[in-house]
Amino acid sequence: TPGQAPPIGVQPVENTPAAQMPAHADHAPIAEPGPQPAVSAKAMTEAPATTPAHEWVVSPGGDDGAQGTEAAPLRTIAMAVSKAGPGDRIRVLAGTYAERVVLGDNAKAGTPEAKITLQGEGRPKLTPGSGAGAAVQVRRANWVIDGFDIDVQQQPIFGVTFEGDVQGTVLANSELHGGTGGAGITMFNNARGPTIENNNIHDFVRNTGNKDSHGIVMQPASYDVTVRNNDIHDVSGDSVQCLGPEGFSSLPPATGLLVENNHLFGNRENAVDIKTCHDVTIRNNRMHKFQANDTAKGEALVIHYSANNVLVEDNEIYDASKGVSVGGNHEGPVPQAVVVRRNRVHDITDAGGGEGTGIRLENSKGTVVVNNTVTRAKAGIILGHGTGGPTESLRVENNIVDAPVSVDVGGQAPGLKMGSNLYPSGTQFMNNGQLQALDAFKAATGDTTSNGGDVTVSEAFAPSASAQDKGQDQGQPFCGAGPDIGAVEMGC
Repeated sequence: TPGQAPPIGVQPVENTPAAQMPAHADHAPIAEPGPQPAVSAKAMTEAPATTPAHEWVVSPGGDDGAQGTEAAPLRTIAMAVSKAGPGDRIRVLAGTYAERVVLGDNAKAGTPEAKITLQGEGRPKLTPGSGAGAAVQVRRANWVIDGFDIDVQQQPIFGVTFEGDVQGTVLANSELHGGTGGAGITMFNNARGPTIENNNIHDFVRNTGNKDSHGIVMQPASYDVTVRNNDIHDVSGDSVQCLGPEGFSSLPPATGLLVENNHLFGNRENAVDIKTCHDVTIRNNRMHKFQANDTAKGEALVIHYSANNVLVEDNEIYDASKGVSVGGNHEGPVPQAVVVRRNRVHDITDAGGGEGTGIRLENSKGTVVVNNTVTRAKAGIILGHGTGGPTESLRVENNIVDAPVSVDVGGQAPGLKMGSNLYPSGTQFMNNGQLQALDAFKAATGDTTSNGGDVTVSEAFAPSASAQDKGQDQGQPFCGAGPDIGAVEMGC
């Protein structure tokens, strides 16, 4: 639908594990009160049905000396992988396959026009067989791995690894679960170009050491990774982490990560954690159920270390101790070129000892926070408290901030620009530890355009008349005489 963002999380695809997800209200598109002028999230596109160049069939009752037909199937996926060429399809029939699936020296690459498809039928289960390394190891371009139940069986290994040129390779419509290693999926060793789409990734849990087992971790020297329409939940680390080289690697930072239309919830750590990584977009995701605990602050989204060029837009973040956090830990340069816009951040609480802050901005340079709606939070926006250095040249405009303490500014916010924000009438602000009313706070921060007024929003986040056409132009499309304040644009 034009003007409406795509659905979120795993969407049903028949005869795959993606058909077996329980119906979930969180999989519907984020509700809009009307068409939106700036929808950039892309929905999944169904691959056109093609006739394979050759079809290979694998069955637990097969024989690797057989022809590989439906009547005379092969026994192992490995044998089929070694035979398949561009445009071929391998049909893996229902059953359990105790083998590590390796698309490496034994496998040909597909081509963009003729991918090689490894298609599970009837939810075949892969368990780690003999050998070493991840359960599924992908080192070839233009393969499609579709429709598997990948059960890591509590082993301390990755579920799926991507390395080298994997441009055009897709992991789709699968369930990936039950590991105790560093993550369900990882990219490293110059991995470039994979897509992870429409998978249910869960229960990667480590109870020793730093306890981090992530859904997906992108390591240094990985490039152009797309993570779209997955459910990633119940892991002891983050749903998606982009890991910097600090402390273990001299490789260049990971570059080019798109995290779009995912449902990320219920982990020990965060929904998304961006460390020293470049060119990252986090768009149209739902993130919720993040509570403070003994190893984590209950933050949904964290951008820190030396992250550079990170766009966070059109997300819904709720039921967390902190919504969005920029800055904090760093060894080299502070985060730069971070844009946080059109996000809905709501129901942010201090339950379990959390902070209850919608958006927190610490050491960073040139961050832009515009057109967000923060509602039902203990504190709306906290900035400039000097953790790790100043919050330098921050711009905070066109936001609806509905919280008992709307904005809390510390003493380290040089170059701060605030304007055209809408606050509740009579709300309080903190400025360098002193409570202030709106007029005093505006005078102290050089803000001439923000106002107190009606900050209520509808269930679909439609703002009141106090917010409509009252914002500053941020270079984004709008409808009416001017941009609205908050995450939603009316009148389109």
